[in-house]
Amino acid sequence: MKDSNFEKVIGIIGNPTNPDIAWSSQQLSTLKGIGINTLQLSIAWSSKPKNEVLNMEDLDDPSVYAVYKDRVKKAHAHGFKALAHFGIPYTNYHQFRTCIMEPGVIKNYCNRLEKFFLESNADEVMVYTYDQRAWLCSEFDNCTNCKGVQLHKRLIPFLEALASAGANAKPGAMFWWEPWELSEGQIIAVLEGINAKNLGIITHSNIGEVNFTNTVDLPTRNIARLAKMRGIPFIAEGFFGGSGEDIAGLSHMPCPRLVYQQLDSMRGTYGLTGIKEYYGFVPADFSVNIDMFSMYLQSPNAGLDSLLCEIASQYGEKAPILEAWETAAHGMEIFPYNASWWLRFLISDPGTQSWKSLKSTDWETPSWKSSRRAYYMVTGEGEQHPWLLEDVSLRASAAARRLKEAARLLAQAQISPVKKTDIQAQIRDLTTYADAASKFADSMR
Repeated sequence: MKDSNFEKVIGIIGNPTNPDIAWSSQQLSTLKGIGINTLQLSIAWSSKPKNEVLNMEDLDDPSVYAVYKDRVKKAHAHGFKALAHFGIPYTNYHQFRTCIMEPGVIKNYCNRLEKFFLESNADEVMVYTYDQRAWLCSEFDNCTNCKGVQLHKRLIPFLEALASAGANAKPGAMFWWEPWELSEGQIIAVLEGINAKNLGIITHSNIGEVNFTNTVDLPTRNIARLAKMRGIPFIAEGFFGGSGEDIAGLSHMPCPRLVYQQLDSMRGTYGLTGIKEYYGFVPADFSVNIDMFSMYLQSPNAGLDSLLCEIASQYGEKAPILEAWETAAHGMEIFPYNASWWLRFLISDPGTQSWKSLKSTDWETPSWKSSRRAYYMVTGEGEQHPWLLEDVSLRASAAARRLKEAARLLAQAQISPVKKTDIQAQIRDLTTYADAASKFADSMR
């Protein structure tokens, strides 16, 4: 049975493509108006756009910390909870690793968290232990502390110490763990063995990545159910605006059905208590996807067709507009994102459009060596069979045709004068996406 509401709805101001968004009263009020109740305090992306805070060490700069604390005040003034997001333990991937089995490392981060909660007045913290310039030792490498010790057995006491430190400084403060890059088995082992007090879990909406088109897969449902059994709140991340990592560079991609499907799948997941935007929001670019997001939060039982018709009626001639949005969504679903992780850069990196074979991804993390191979077709080096390349080319070409058709339908529809600029931006993004998909399909032949 579906719950009526999400307890927590987390938003982000700005995104990696467009990070220069002011934390103004207008921006915060806009996010409040679409149903956000918790704000992440920085974009927190591994490339650090606009030098946004990513690790606790960034707060050692007084000027950076002052901005961060000011965001907490602004969030509270507008009725939001304030969520900090850090990669812990900080690691320079190419120069050094920080071992969580070292007592000094545990003490350092416990002290940092206590100090942070006491000084910043933030409400909650979210921590990545892989990625976000954080990394963990492998039991198969040469770390004398970790060699031969399974990762979940090392993580449990580290996470318990961090959660306890935060709660000591601010009673009841939630410590949200994002178990990114761990295998499904490792995540399950941690959840089965950890002290659940003050702990919450935030994960991508599938084991491979956050996608518009693939949401709440079996590993995610398994984690959500186990979290529920342990009394641990669980949040899934999705793409709810007109942009996302898999379409980075676009801002008005019109696929409201895919937003609905994400939300409805999440709402139907046993154990799920909240949702989080993964890429970020740019209020100036809000369009049809945000319309669907906001209306679904207000009326989750209204049904897809009813919500779509209500949204389309604001844009003009309903029939061709609805057909265009559905055609766009179908095109996105057909595009072969599961072929290679690198296809997330199809639009933002033109080089992706001229590959002669699929670029492999095989990073040295537990998930890339196990669970994520169940989603991506290419995760290791080796010759790729012509049938694989043909499959990818045919799907990319089919997607491109649908995206072009969606753009054509919008261009010919009668549009309300107040929505013409919005529709023009949708046509622009559909055309850009279609051209990129078509060039990529040609390169695979």
